[in-house]
Amino acid sequence: MSEPPQIIATVEDACSFISGWFGWKNDFAGSEITLAFAVPPAIRTTNRRLGRLWLERGNINIFESQDTLISPHRYEARPDGVVPIIKENQYAWACGFKPETGAQLWVTGDWPDDQPGSRAWRPTQDVVDTAIIFVVLANAIWASADCQMDEEEKPTELGQLLWKFAPWAGFSGFWTDGDRTVMRMQGSGWGVTAHR
Repeated sequence: MSEPPQIIATVEDACSFISGWFGWKNDFAGSEITLAFAVPPAIRTTNRRLGRLWLERGNINIFESQDTLISPHRYEARPDGVVPIIKENQYAWACGFKPETGAQLWVTGDWPDDQPGSRAWRPTQDVVDTAIIFVVLANAIWASADCQMDEEEKPTELGQLLWKFAPWAGFSGFWTDGDRTVMRMQGSGWGVTAHR
């Protein structure tokens, strides 16, 4: 049986889905990113669509409810040239980029889980878009008022695939129902469900 097509293919799609999920009618455009180095387009898209949320601490915080998506206005390049953009909530992994390699994703820790314990920053074959989509979707679930973790498999009524991230073994992706009133992050033997 083949998987259904993904609803979310880009950072732009993820921002649109999250805006609809929370009922936001307008974009929350952030202020202009002015750095001495270039940032990948996915970061500019996130800032254009949701950037003001980095500045306004409202009751919904999709940039820090679980993992931290660092504001581009606070980016600093490390001595090795990596610019960290995401920190996992228990510091098990982090993601970043090097301006000279464009949107290529650089990681440390156990992202993905075939490199446990590695604290050296290393390049991947992926782009920062993947990490941004994963974090904003996961954080949107955790930031939802009605959110619960369980040890169950995905309910059959959640048959629409929002987005799937392959590198983690046993992770089957983010799912929703036909009305898009339920969102679930599903792993092997666990899941987190949010209701609108």
